[in-house]
Amino acid sequence: MKVLFSPAKINLGLWIVGKRPDGYHNIFTIYHTVDFGDKIYLKKTTRLRVSTSSPIVPNDEENIVYKALKKFEEFTGIEPDYEVFIEKNIPVGGGLGGGSSNAATVLKAVNELEGNILSKEELFKLASTLGADVPFFLKGGCAVGEGIGDNLKFLNKSFDKDIFIIYPNIPISTRKIYSLVRDDILTKRDEIPIISKLEADLEDWLPYLENRLGDLAKEKYPILKEVLNTLEFLGYKGYISGSGSSIFAFGKPSQKIEIICKAKGWKLIKTRLK
Repeated sequence: MKVLFSPAKINLGLWIVGKRPDGYHNIFTIYHTVDFGDKIYLKKTTRLRVSTSSPIVPNDEENIVYKALKKFEEFTGIEPDYEVFIEKNIPVGGGLGGGSSNAATVLKAVNELEGNILSKEELFKLASTLGADVPFFLKGGCAVGEGIGDNLKFLNKSFDKDIFIIYPNIPISTRKIYSLVRDDILTKRDEIPIISKLEADLEDWLPYLENRLGDLAKEKYPILKEVLNTLEFLGYKGYISGSGSSIFAFGKPSQKIEIICKAKGWKLIKTRLK
């Protein structure tokens, strides 16, 4: 049996550049993995089975890992007779990429177990059929995502910095938030200031971090404003990850934040960029 680590990610900014003819949106974002995630148990067996520890994450055919391994079978002709159990720690609907990370982590491991039958390029092509951020998780670290988020440029650096994440126990559908996109929140690519700062340090990025998709989530779900206002009151700058509902801040959480999260039933995750 193999035990795999499936990391979460945050978005260091997210701008919506325009709507595509296929109904999706072109974006500009920076992904970064964190040292927090799910644990996945993988073993060879007689048929494909996928289950999780979460009652709200589907098993087998409805799980993205199952779909990923069936795609692997399409690409290679090899029946993926593996049993997969996912110990879920990444909040569902939190904008942290849990399902995408699970799919990429298992795909990469199974490909290795099957003798790397797919090249790196073929694996990325397969991953892109499953979701916009699945290819990112094949490598992790720090990367710019454009197009629908799957046109990746991995940066030759990643940051090692304390962060904490607050998940206010509200799952948010990314599809639903994208359906709210209006023309007035679109940003022309050449007007995104962080693009000229990509070679700089993280501290130089911070003044330019915006999340236009997160702004829409904040309008729809007032609890996000509550979390952001709480952080601001206590001296932290909060940032929404993806379409929410998770919000992260740099540094370590104070005792007051720990008390508030416990009182309100918000999940507090202490971790680091990795």
